[in-house]
This record gives sequence, C-alpha cells and structure tokens, in this order.
Amino acid sequence: MPFAEHLKLLGISGTRVFGDSITAGLNASQPHLAWPALFAAEVDGLPLRNHAIPGTVLQASLLADGKARPGNGAGRFAGALLDGPHSDAILILYGYNDARYTAAPESMNAKNFSRDYANMLEKLIEAGHAKRLAIGSPPYIPDGGFSVGSTGFTGQTRQGFEVYVQTVRELAQRFRVFYAPVYERMKAYGDGPLASPDFTHPNDAGHRVIYEAFRDAVVHEKLD
Repeated sequence: MPFAEHLKLLGISGTRVFGDSITAGLNASQPHLAWPALFAAEVDGLPLRNHAIPGTVLQASLLADGKARPGNGAGRFAGALLDGPHSDAILILYGYNDARYTAAPESMNAKNFSRDYANMLEKLIEAGHAKRLAIGSPPYIPDGGFSVGSTGFTGQTRQGFEVYVQTVRELAQRFRVFYAPVYERMKAYGDGPLASPDFTHPNDAGHRVIYEAFRDAVVHEKLD
C-alpha cells in the first residue's frame, strides 16, 4: 500500500520532515508548493513541523577542516523527531549534500553516511515510529550542479552521487520502512527540467515530483 494511503488509514497527529534546503522548500515559488506542504495537504497531516536546515548533511563525520558540519542530522534528530511521544508521520530526505561533499573522502563518505543513518533509523523504530516513517533517496542533481557549490561541495561524479542513492535504498530495505524513489523519479524527467536556475534546487515541478515519490512510497523486501 502506498505511504499516503497507508497514513490515511492509520491516522496521524501531524507531519514532520527532516532534511536540508530542499526539504526547507528553497526555490519553490510559494510555500504551499514546496514538497512537504504538498504532502501534508495530501494526507491531512497538519500541523507540519519542518525540521530542515539548509546546507546541512546527515552524517556527523569530520569535514576537511577537522570539524563536523554544524546542524548535522545525526546530532539533532533526537530533538527534532524524538522530542516526546507522538504519532506524526516522519519523512526524511537526506544525502544530497553528503553526496556532493568531496573534500574529505576518508571521513565524509557513503560508509559513514550509512552508519549514522542506520543509527537514526534504529532509534526511530525503537520509539515506535516504523509504521509512519518514510525515507527518500537524495534528489536528482543535474550534471551542471556538480560544479556549483560552496567550498568542498563540488567535483562529485554521477557514479559517486548514485552510491548514496543506493545506500538509502538499501537502508529502507534493511529496516523495512517506506522508500520514496525521489532520485529515480526525478532522473526519469531528464537532466534539467525539474531544476531551478541555480542547478542545485528543484523548481515547482521538481518539488511536486518529490512529493509524489513520498506519496507513492512503498515497503520493499529486505535484501538477502
């Protein structure tokens, strides 16, 4: 059963979203056209609690300066998503900036991303949120986006980026949570039509595709 339909039958107290600038709604022309707002409207999931921070990464690994990225998801998920008993839907869209960062490959890498993501999922499931939890693969980045970004966030390859997509897919299968194929859905549109002029954030059409990926998310069988 698709995630949105599942939530309507299950019942929720609201919607919580967790991620970076794309989840914060950057470059949506109106707040109600950002993907979290579209999803909350679909499932009657108000209030919408948006815990996204632009520029953040999920993992608490060290950057090239020897420090963890401020506001990383691993360090703040407990306060944002486990701040007390609740029955909110939880939607996580992380990995985009983790995948783009190339300046410290010994520490900031897919292995450590998977480690910190798995720890977060374990804690959420232990708290009883598995039935209302969906995770999405990192949004598609156009080829031009690999050369755009602040220090350290350029120079990635398509192959390197897609390692993070596969990592999120495998985590969803491992923990048997709803998986939103965000990257896969966006990639099907080709290189560019869902992107804003900055090449790194989706336009309104891109936000709608992300919302649709979460709406249609399903639970896949665990890998052998």
